[in-house]
Amino acid sequence: MRRCKQEVDEKAEVSMSPLIDCVFLLLIFFLVATMMKKQDRDIDISLPESDSAEELLPDDDQIVIGISAEGEFYYQGAPVSLTQLHYELRQVAFEDTEQFVRLDADAEAPLHHVVQVLDMCQFDNLANVGIRTYDEQYNRRH
Repeated sequence: MRRCKQEVDEKAEVSMSPLIDCVFLLLIFFLVATMMKKQDRDIDISLPESDSAEELLPDDDQIVIGISAEGEFYYQGAPVSLTQLHYELRQVAFEDTEQFVRLDADAEAPLHHVVQVLDMCQFDNLANVGIRTYDEQYNRRH
């Protein structure tokens, strides 16, 4: 019996191209996914409770100002002085006076610090200001 020449020359091969393509696609996916991580702007405070608060969905575009129980000021999660905070708010108002500002004040924060921040917002024509209060769904106390 004669064998065909084609049968003898054929060998099974595994192509590496699809595997390399898959690895590169996974690499690109993970690089993009890690770049989209949002900055944590919350500070560790005990929020005041409110029965009449209006529930709003969390928004990543809002400016977050924090006041701790000791009276320390935070802008976007970073500690700042009152002068620096005023400068940052002025810059925000220069870019967009309709920018939403969220005030996270500790329940034990000195009231005059809260009033100072609200006055700065009004002085810079930032009228879209909200004060965050305790919400059972988002702020579970442990």
